[in-house]
Amino acid sequence: MEPHQVPKCLLSRLRTIRIDQFECTEHEFGLIRYLLRNGKVLERMEICSEREETEWEANVDALMRISSFQRGSEACELVFH
Repeated sequence: MEPHQVPKCLLSRLRTIRIDQFECTEHEFGLIRYLLRNGKVLERMEICSEREETEWEANVDALMRISSFQRGSEACELVFH
């Protein structure tokens, strides 16, 4: 369930987000979806996965899923590693 009002800082000030230890849970995907959709001035979101390099297929699937999320800022660069 999303809040009825989006915090002003997310709408007008938040430019960079870094998420460490991303584990591909549904809660994390939901949070990322919310931040991307409502971050109107977001310039960069960096997501750092804890998965092993041998799990590249799961990492690619996560990246493809996140890349499909609607973005509030067309200028937002998505970095995944």
